[in-house]
Amino acid sequence: MDVKRNAETIGRDHEEGQKHIWEKLWSKGVSYRWDPLSELVMNALLATTGPFDGKRIIEAGSGTGKISLRLAIEGAEVTLVDYAQQALEQSKLAFRLKNRNAEFVQSDIRSMPFGDKAYDVCWSAGVLEHFSNEEKVNILLEMARITKPAGHIVVLVPYSGCLPYRMGKAFAEQAGSWPYGVEMPVESLKDSFSKAGIQLVEEREIGFVESLDFIDFIPEGGSVKAWLRHWYSSLEIEEKRLFPGYLLLTHGKVV
Repeated sequence: MDVKRNAETIGRDHEEGQKHIWEKLWSKGVSYRWDPLSELVMNALLATTGPFDGKRIIEAGSGTGKISLRLAIEGAEVTLVDYAQQALEQSKLAFRLKNRNAEFVQSDIRSMPFGDKAYDVCWSAGVLEHFSNEEKVNILLEMARITKPAGHIVVLVPYSGCLPYRMGKAFAEQAGSWPYGVEMPVESLKDSFSKAGIQLVEEREIGFVESLDFIDFIPEGGSVKAWLRHWYSSLEIEEKRLFPGYLLLTHGKVV
């Protein structure tokens, strides 16, 4: 029992620490400038789920809500879920400025207050890497529960095989400048999808160029970053496939 209690205490402390980190981040000003990483995720969602117009789409762990805002502009009926009230307030303001409507819900994504089979698409980006393998499955089970039969589940997480990302992250962690708390890059979510009963459609890595931004954590890394960007752009498509991107995209369907 003592071991179990100790593990539960460590787990609660970890979650409280992560929550504090994100609340601190969201208490600052948030940029809604459309950037290459946002474009990458938006295009990945379009490629996996098809046109957004008329679809009910929920983002589990919405953060800034920047991409959900674009989904709403494209005609989707969107719901944003996050446990940080500050993040939701930032999103509400951004939606209001664009004269767009959405549902904003403060909730733990492991237990969301929605009925079964409510959404066409349930997606998440930059969230599951902060949870243990067991909790990943719990989150995916909940995502599957609220998604319609044949509906899409799309998860994007940092990929463990992306070298520029791992280098920048490692340097920042050693220097004490990593701003995102405990973040565990992922090799694959295939097993987690299977345990959650989600039928895997595809898993692939995207965004090598976007991964180069993590080199900014390394002092005087700008010249290396510029050289790598130029070098990568000169490669043939077949060669580019040898260098995996920053994000692992796992796409499944509810059966």
